[in-house]
Amino acid sequence: MSKIIVSGKTKNVFLQEDGNLQLIFKDDVTGRKGKIDPGANEVLGKISGKGNASLRLSVYFFNLLQRNGLSTHFIEANPGENSMIVKQARSFNLEVICREKAYGSFIRRYGRYIREGAPLPSLVEFTLKDDKRGDPPITEDTIKALQLLTKEEIIFLKQTTRHATALIKEDLAGKGMELIDIKLEFGRSGEQVIIIDEISGDSMRVMQKNRILSPKELCFLVLGN
Repeated sequence: MSKIIVSGKTKNVFLQEDGNLQLIFKDDVTGRKGKIDPGANEVLGKISGKGNASLRLSVYFFNLLQRNGLSTHFIEANPGENSMIVKQARSFNLEVICREKAYGSFIRRYGRYIREGAPLPSLVEFTLKDDKRGDPPITEDTIKALQLLTKEEIIFLKQTTRHATALIKEDLAGKGMELIDIKLEFGRSGEQVIIIDEISGDSMRVMQKNRILSPKELCFLVLGN
């Protein structure tokens, strides 16, 4: 019998008897100032079917990454229950963001120096996974000083994030969409560092015809149903 260990904004996490985790995707959406924003920490409400869309997108993108040699925690999914079985991994409690264009919190921080929508060179940023403090940015030197990651692990996370971003960006472009930015999380499973959590409309901004797509719209355009 599984027991709940985390009740998050968009997912509940259960520990199974076999040591794996079960993720249950919710219909809750996050945003700020009344607008849906995957980079925000405030839950705005629910959209029916959004949890299922996030689950199916995560399965799609985890499979894409695994086919291309990137390791993730994904094992299997049950779309009928909005659930996914994953390997247990110790999270680094960091979010690794790759930005293709200046948008969202990047503009709120640096809008004096760059216009919204300006291209960025697959810019990788780290933030602490800390909702109470607003997921503050953290420098690589601070990450090392706090012994959250070694220098070599930081390099690995940056390289892996850029690789994953390039794969997802190319896939979306082939379907007529543009990846603006994406947030990945990593953890340690045994001695292996792997991509964890989810890869869905809750963790990326995707644009089509100069409009940011909702998680359900993104799912429909990627999967066709």
